[in-house]
Amino acid sequence: METVSEFWRRFLILSGKTIVLKFRKRMNKILPLLLLVIAQLADSCMNNSNNINNELKEWKLQGSVKSLSETDYSKNGKFKAWLLLSPEGNILEQSTFNSDGSLIRKWKYTYNSTNQKVTRSCYVVKDSLSGILYYTYNQNGKIINEKLLNTSGKLVSEIDYKYDAMQNEVEKIFKDEKDKIQIVVKNKFDQKNKLIEELQLDSTNHQNGKNSYTYNTEGLNVETTSLSIQDNPVKRITYTFLDTKQVGEVRSYNSENQLTTKTIYNYDKQGNMTIKQSFTPLGEMETKLSFTYTYDKNNNWTMRYEYLNDKVDDVISRKFEYYK
Repeated sequence: METVSEFWRRFLILSGKTIVLKFRKRMNKILPLLLLVIAQLADSCMNNSNNINNELKEWKLQGSVKSLSETDYSKNGKFKAWLLLSPEGNILEQSTFNSDGSLIRKWKYTYNSTNQKVTRSCYVVKDSLSGILYYTYNQNGKIINEKLLNTSGKLVSEIDYKYDAMQNEVEKIFKDEKDKIQIVVKNKFDQKNKLIEELQLDSTNHQNGKNSYTYNTEGLNVETTSLSIQDNPVKRITYTFLDTKQVGEVRSYNSENQLTTKTIYNYDKQGNMTIKQSFTPLGEMETKLSFTYTYDKNNNWTMRYEYLNDKVDDVISRKFEYYK
């Protein structure tokens, strides 16, 4: 039986969502892995991502960015990516390239008069169209349907969204190419409209798993617990926040409530991560990732050096063009 994460991953690969600019992928990679796994399931509920999406804010870009060219000097070659943004801060076109310069994927976007994304077209080898993702919204600006069609106009995958009176996403329904329900995710919210429970059901309406969320008085998610089909704890993660409300420490526990890993984070004044250190339950350091940045006058980083255990592991350069 396909899990929600497997179905979602398949849907995103087909729609082009899993391959983004290298800089975004690299920045996501340095976040806690477990946090990302849970965030994949709860992102739209906890972060209200179904509102109009402004990439300038989402990717923490400063100023009126028109385009961004990025080069990743990795051990496997020199990879490039390119991003074009509208004056409103919405993505218009996005491309990624192999080390030999050949196209990996390209996406083009269209928007309606209210600045909502309505189509996302994916192009692959030799710039050929592979599919189009269509978005439909309700009167409150929330996505109610995502439909992926192939070049023949046939359905590939589909996701339906349902909301309560407060416009909290209470249900997400994943369908296959035959319009058959594969997975359903049902969410519960507290009186402050914070996601507190996420129930995952399979195509036969049986429970696949459950996630529960706890918050502090500032509304920050301080604990996430993953539960089994029998509602037994499988994994627990706690988060400690800095004064800047950025995650400073993450602790992961197993089903026996035993500490498995501890990770500590530090950031610079621009809010970019500078250190990520992982420790064993005994307090021994497993890995240390550190980052140094060079910024332009708009406080966008133009060079980033990544060090693994104090040795250079990756270098990324970025060039910006701004609207005048």
